[in-house]
Amino acid sequence: MTSQYLNHLYSDLLSNSPQTVTIDIPASMGTGQISQIVTKQGAVVSDWKMNYFSDVNVQGVNSEEYIQILFCFNEGVSWSIADSCQSTSIQKGESCIYRGHGKMEYLCYSGKSDFLFKNIKIPLDYFYKILKGYFEDSEIDAYEKKLLNGISKVSISPYMEHIFAELKDFAQYRGGLGYLFLESKILELLSVYLSEVLELSILASNYIGISKSDRDAIVEAKRIIDSQLAFAPGCEELARKVNISTSKLTKGFSSMFGMSVHAYIIDQRLEKAAGLLLESNLNVSQVAALVGYSKPSNFAAAFKKKYGVIPKNYKTENMIG
Repeated sequence: MTSQYLNHLYSDLLSNSPQTVTIDIPASMGTGQISQIVTKQGAVVSDWKMNYFSDVNVQGVNSEEYIQILFCFNEGVSWSIADSCQSTSIQKGESCIYRGHGKMEYLCYSGKSDFLFKNIKIPLDYFYKILKGYFEDSEIDAYEKKLLNGISKVSISPYMEHIFAELKDFAQYRGGLGYLFLESKILELLSVYLSEVLELSILASNYIGISKSDRDAIVEAKRIIDSQLAFAPGCEELARKVNISTSKLTKGFSSMFGMSVHAYIIDQRLEKAAGLLLESNLNVSQVAALVGYSKPSNFAAAFKKKYGVIPKNYKTENMIG
């Protein structure tokens, strides 16, 4: 009796757990697959891994009922919108957020190119529920103006990559816990993303002592760091690249991002390393080198200071079950 009950319970847990649906690219067209999973709130998390033998033209209507966040991890792509002169592109290391417009979109995947995208579609009513649950009316107005008109882009940060690496762990949970884990990671990613996309434009008025041209230069400096994290330039070189004095860069960066340039580089390197340790089979020395540490011992010390565990034990201690 007990055995039958447990078997029935386990079967129910499996059937009520988040399920990944996967579609393989037809062998006659190329290689790869598209997979997606839908949460209880109707959010859709999808992975697109594709390589076509020749150029492939795709078209489809982008639903108005969703907010889309697209992340490009390899070859870029561009697309155009029907009845509009608007054309948009996204390149490796970039992401964009926008509301569906209900119109036909046309895009072309170049042949013999490795495409790797991750996409999160959030139902508009759920998105508004999140905004109303956590933000004041004035903040909501600012977010709506920025998000619901046009497309906003931002570089994919190591923290975002880290969250995607953790997202894979949902399969280790059963029943409603799997959905709860997925929802928590989507909310975490959304909070990080909103901060990256909107913080400067919405809160710029708070930086009265920093001119717009200096703010733009500091944002560009941050973009340079994010794009070449392992070989990020020092403050003086960074200041020259964005045409601003070193003192303005250091003071302005700390004011806008809450930490010094050096501290930001270290923090982002460690976030990147944590993601690599979780999602790859690289050893500690390889990860250290990839994120800009020439001495694994220095990397291990910095990593333990941030995460409370040495790098070689990090993956094991973050595995579930």
